[in-house]
Amino acid sequence: MVADTFVDTKDADTLLVDAASAVERVPSGAIIVALSSQQAAWELAARSAASAVVVLPDAAEWLAEMLSRPDHNADAVDLGRVIGVVGAAGGVGASTFACWLAQEFSGTGAPTAVVDADPGAAGLDLVLGTESEEGLRWPELHQFSGTVAADQLWAALPSTGPLRYLSWDRQGTHATTVPVGTVIYALRSAASYLVVDLKADRLEEQARWCSTVLVLTPRTVRGVLAATLAVQRCGDIPVMTVLTGLNVADVDAALVESASGAGCAGSLSFDPRLPQELDNGAALQRGQRSKHAKAVRAIARRLAVGS
Repeated sequence: MVADTFVDTKDADTLLVDAASAVERVPSGAIIVALSSQQAAWELAARSAASAVVVLPDAAEWLAEMLSRPDHNADAVDLGRVIGVVGAAGGVGASTFACWLAQEFSGTGAPTAVVDADPGAAGLDLVLGTESEEGLRWPELHQFSGTVAADQLWAALPSTGPLRYLSWDRQGTHATTVPVGTVIYALRSAASYLVVDLKADRLEEQARWCSTVLVLTPRTVRGVLAATLAVQRCGDIPVMTVLTGLNVADVDAALVESASGAGCAGSLSFDPRLPQELDNGAALQRGQRSKHAKAVRAIARRLAVGS
């Protein structure tokens, strides 16, 4: 491991940071060096502008080769944004909205992927209507260690139109051994936007991967209370709410902001046809309907302004 907290290499172009150090952030372009047991390395990287996390001893050869290059420059890495989406309560359409939001970003020409972070939800590709398509899924990444080459990983992701995606399978195979945080962090250097469908009962952990978390909030008293708790569970990660569903309790953005302390990014209209379209594999097409597309576009622009 690295002897000191910060170690400059001989040409002063690269800064190595020991993951065991107590620092809260690392300088832009630094490389974090960690053992496989030091999962906090990914949290440190997510809080900072580090160019890579290198896990030893698996990636020792890669690190040595990278440092020996006469033209390497860790500062050149431009990391994309990670937008987490989670429902304050179950059944509010978080997975569908994650796909719609990713579809909106990809439609602007920005390299975008929607990522499934809930191994127990039977696969985000069901929402996309691509479950029968061949392509990389999370279970195939369970043996990844060391560094992850973002460009190769990006090229291997399946796509629907310009939108790339990474989904679990039906059984959540290898759910406890796939390095999800590692892969998401690596993809930040290949994508402008990663929209991650978060697992609600692991929100404290998964929110740390994100630049911003969107909490889908039902327009009910219970929904507002649940959203307030979800905002608290995200810690110091920026959070915004999105109102959804029928307004049965006269809930508006001002009420949600007052209760939760988080700003409201927008609202989605109730759509009674959506469950059927989900079963038909046509949720993305449904999201292109005028009322949905306009709402999602407004939320995407609100996020872009806040970046």
